[in-house]
Amino acid sequence: MKLLPKLALSGLLAFALSGLTHTAQAQVTINVNPPSWGPAAPAGTQYYYIPEVGGYYDLRDHHYIVQRDGRWARVATVSGYSPNSFHPVVIDYVGAQPWVLIGRHRQQYPASLPPGQVKRLESGKGLPPGQAKKLGYGGHGGNGKGHGKGKH
Repeated sequence: MKLLPKLALSGLLAFALSGLTHTAQAQVTINVNPPSWGPAAPAGTQYYYIPEVGGYYDLRDHHYIVQRDGRWARVATVSGYSPNSFHPVVIDYVGAQPWVLIGRHRQQYPASLPPGQVKRLESGKGLPPGQAKKLGYGGHGGNGKGHGKGKH
C-alpha cells in the first residue's frame, strides 16, 4: 500500500517538472543592450531613428540603415559623423524596413534640433533668447510695455 502513494507522488512531480521545463522554453526573451551613445530602450525595441543622418540604427544587428545612391543600405559606420553627436530616438517599429516610416520620423524629429527640443518648440519655451522669435514662436514678449504696440 505504501508503494502506490509513492508512485503517484513521483508521477505528479515528474509531470509538474516537465510542464515547468516546457513553459520556460516558451518564454525565451532576447534582451538587447543599447550602444553606449544611445538612450535606454525598452525590451523588444529594434531601432533608433537618428535625425542627424536621416536614418536608423538596428539594435539587434548593430548596423546603421542609411540612404546610399537612393537606396537604403546597412552599414557598420556612417562616415563624417561621430555617434557621440547623435540624438537617437527610440521608435516603435519591429521589422526589416523601418524606412517605410521615414516621412513621419523626419517630421517628428527634425535634424536641426535634438529630439528633446521638439516639445520646447511647440510652446516656444526653453529655447535660447531670441531663438523662439526667430523661429516664429512668439519669443519672450516681456511685460508688453515699451514696444509701441497696443493691445488688440
